[in-house]
Amino acid sequence: MRKAIFLAALVGPLAAAGQETAPKPADLAAPPPAVAAPSGSPAEPPAVTTPAPAPAAAKEHGVFPLWSDWIREKGFTLPEPFGFMVNYYYQRSDIVISNLKLGFNGGPMHDASGLITIPDAQTKGGALSVRPNVMILPFLSVYGVFSVGDTETNVHITEPLEFTTVAKSGAQVVALGTTFQMGYKGVFGVADFNWAVADVERLADTIGSNMLSFRLGYNFGTPGGKGLALWAGTAGQVLDVETKGSVRLGEVLPPPQQSTIDGVQARCDALPPLDPSKALCNAFVGRLQDWHDNGYDGTVQYSLDKRPKGVWNMVLGAQYALDRNWQFRVETTFLNSRTTFLAATEYRWNMF
Repeated sequence: MRKAIFLAALVGPLAAAGQETAPKPADLAAPPPAVAAPSGSPAEPPAVTTPAPAPAAAKEHGVFPLWSDWIREKGFTLPEPFGFMVNYYYQRSDIVISNLKLGFNGGPMHDASGLITIPDAQTKGGALSVRPNVMILPFLSVYGVFSVGDTETNVHITEPLEFTTVAKSGAQVVALGTTFQMGYKGVFGVADFNWAVADVERLADTIGSNMLSFRLGYNFGTPGGKGLALWAGTAGQVLDVETKGSVRLGEVLPPPQQSTIDGVQARCDALPPLDPSKALCNAFVGRLQDWHDNGYDGTVQYSLDKRPKGVWNMVLGAQYALDRNWQFRVETTFLNSRTTFLAATEYRWNMF
């Protein structure tokens, strides 16, 4: 499963901020200037000058992002530094399975690469995630992702017998990531990297994955923070790990018929005596025969290597900012054997 999945915080519109200088107030302590009076009339009192209002106090900013005062002095605005996102993420991916090993009822593991043929395999899953993040520097943010969801793996096997198996599991994902972001006059670019670990039911070990993505877009925003941002880019997912687990034989195979068992036995007999797959094939037939005769299907231990069929695919996304605090985001990836969808709501604020 895809990791959990995990996306970049976008820089708000970097609009030039105008500056005004308040007029200098008059000095009321100085003596009034001499005024010449016409003959026979008293001198007019000097006009009272009302001091101009003092300039408004500059808005105070917190510690993060660092160097932000220098950026603001250059006339740029920055989004609020702290964010908390809640999102739903869905992914469907074609995967490649290799280096398959099998064992039965806790027995020795055998190489099954020459015995079992898997032309098609696909995983899909959905997760609900929370994503706290903070802008450390004006161009650098860090975040964490905590997800809970479900996965489903569909594997089509054609040898030694043809069937499709479906395995469903719950999963928890933890990810850490960093985002590099820059923008000017509404145009922005984002580069994001995250590393995720998934704990999936049925698997003996956790699964790690890496995601690298790039986005380029434009923010049709206003100085008050409201606006619409659109972007396009590419994302690459690296998942190339050894997976181990154990399942009941009845969870991946339908109850065997005797004709099916005889057909598999014939394929085993046709293998050369020194073929490493022959011992595994005979052990498999034995488990099927026990299942048919006694109703006990036993357990299957497995280990395999899996990776995405396609690494890189396209990204399209949009975000609507209600103001400087509330943002709503949708994003999808497609092409090259992977499809994802993200819907998210984020609240941003300045903590201290």
